[in-house]
Amino acid sequence: MPRSIPPIDGYDIAHAWQPARHVSGDYFDILPFTDQQIGFCIADVTGKGMPAALLMSNIQAMVHAFASESLSPSPLCEKVNRSMAPNLPDDKFVTFFYGILDTEHHCFVISNAGHNAPILMRKDGTVIRLEEGGLVLGVFANSRYDQGKIFLEPGDRLVFFTDGVTEALNAEDEEFGDEQLIEVTNACRGKDVSMIQQQIIDSVTRFCGAIYHDDITVIVVGRKEVGSD
Repeated sequence: MPRSIPPIDGYDIAHAWQPARHVSGDYFDILPFTDQQIGFCIADVTGKGMPAALLMSNIQAMVHAFASESLSPSPLCEKVNRSMAPNLPDDKFVTFFYGILDTEHHCFVISNAGHNAPILMRKDGTVIRLEEGGLVLGVFANSRYDQGKIFLEPGDRLVFFTDGVTEALNAEDEEFGDEQLIEVTNACRGKDVSMIQQQIIDSVTRFCGAIYHDDITVIVVGRKEVGSD
């Protein structure tokens, strides 16, 4: 996890992390290549605890080694996948999402390698899922990844999360689910990103009775409205 979140002109960011054990197999990062080009990634490795954390540390090292302003999300996913696939155990894989935000033109170019599709909540309540990409990382070394592009408007909110959120279980073994996550986000979409992030975590915690079966990571990114601080 990043030790600090760099300020991004025109945007607010809030994040939360709740490991199921003392260490986590979740990973997210924010990479400020320039003042106008910011990389975002979130990932989740199968398993929990120290083995998952060690594997994810390798993914982090690869991302930091390969990622740059000039390398688009699709080839970044392909390079990380080719590097890790030959050395990954058969029962392991990594879900991974990577995007580069152009803060001048508010364009977000993305590629999703089997990760839970982030939610773009428009100011008017329209929901878009960021799904363009391909297979999870680590299964086939020659996998190819598509690339998508969206434009963020004032008041938009982006929610990145790992499956510990949507797969959280209540006492009846029911999952929290994507629909409930969207409902929570929609209900507070006009609020500050830190309030949205906290509402999501609080809702999941109430649902599962604070018994976390998997690591939980939530990042909310919001484009500021005109005239806001």
